[in-house]
Amino acid sequence: MSLAERIDQAFAIDDGKTHGKHAESRDAMLALMDEMPDDRSPERLRLIRGAAERCSHVGPFEKAIELYRKLAPISNDAGDYFKLSEVLTHGGDHLDESAAALKKATELNSSFDTQANREALRIAQTGQVRRKIGRYPDTKDFHGDFEGLIRNHIAVNLNSADKFISEGTSFFTMGSCFARNIGQALANNGYVSNHMEISEHINTTFANRMFVDWLRGVDVGADNQDRIVGLLPTGWGNADLIYKIATSDVFILTLGVAAAFFDRETGDFVLPRPSALNSRVLAERYRFRTTTVRENVDNVLHMIGFIRNISPDIKIVVTVSPVPMLASFEFESAVQADCLSKSTMRLVAHEVVNNSGLENIIYWPSFEIFRWAGSNASDYFAADDGAAWHVSENKVDGTVKAFVGMFS
Repeated sequence: MSLAERIDQAFAIDDGKTHGKHAESRDAMLALMDEMPDDRSPERLRLIRGAAERCSHVGPFEKAIELYRKLAPISNDAGDYFKLSEVLTHGGDHLDESAAALKKATELNSSFDTQANREALRIAQTGQVRRKIGRYPDTKDFHGDFEGLIRNHIAVNLNSADKFISEGTSFFTMGSCFARNIGQALANNGYVSNHMEISEHINTTFANRMFVDWLRGVDVGADNQDRIVGLLPTGWGNADLIYKIATSDVFILTLGVAAAFFDRETGDFVLPRPSALNSRVLAERYRFRTTTVRENVDNVLHMIGFIRNISPDIKIVVTVSPVPMLASFEFESAVQADCLSKSTMRLVAHEVVNNSGLENIIYWPSFEIFRWAGSNASDYFAADDGAAWHVSENKVDGTVKAFVGMFS
């Protein structure tokens, strides 16, 4: 088979419909390029252009940039310069070079000299397009250095945040088993860390608010008080909890789930006992619903107000637990229910941290670390025991190390 026929074959692989065929065609073209002499023949330019186009569609962008940088000056084709401008913008912060490539395209072919392109060039030349943008990580980033993934792609906005962790920093974590995992990892790293655990299936902001009201001395009802006391670590009481919070430097609040039980007649929140059978019984007697963002924001602000009242300077870190809902009495699919629940809690965290006027508070993206990075790798859940709802210990440790490293 001649070289021209092999090039035609590489192009023919791409059916124009599937990512897999794009990638297969790309790989065939790149392999052929390695075999061909580095000349300026029409066959080689066609091959470079084909590979560049496919790299710009299915990645890697760095390769697309490399190929278009090589192709455009040789072909002197306006279309190649325009595509170079595009991949430079999408694949990296090369704004000056991107603007220069677009300008070259407009000079070579008047069809690119449009009002939109002239406006883009005008803004680029005034220096108004200098803000870096967030880009989704490549596959190699998800499978590479874990702490680097967090630092460079997930918690990027926190790299320049104030440092608040030192050798003697003490923590109080509140929330579900994920908050306990964070607390334990902090303790394993030599920090003082106390934890108030509320089981995941009742770790709602309504339960958290009731707990805070109980700490304040509000009458929450004898039955609810008994349930709260039953959640406390052995030997802990109201005064102990207030003291531990007041003497902590950092308060980590882990938001759990958005679904909760409510009285069908009064609409009042109902705190279930942490047992599966009790929850099934309550599901028959009470309404189980996904609560709203506004309801949860109000609850969290109420809690933070109490915490800041007893410790005005305490640093507050808000996280969302990546641990899924095990069961839903509202939807037949617990997966869909969990998606709605976690999406709600993530919006709550955003509103509280960014739009409530609070100071000395940050959001730590543990949810994104496990759910987004975990969707691209295989060992974020179930690595220790095979349970799909258990976060993997080594990833929790890595998350805490990144957290400590970023703020120390």
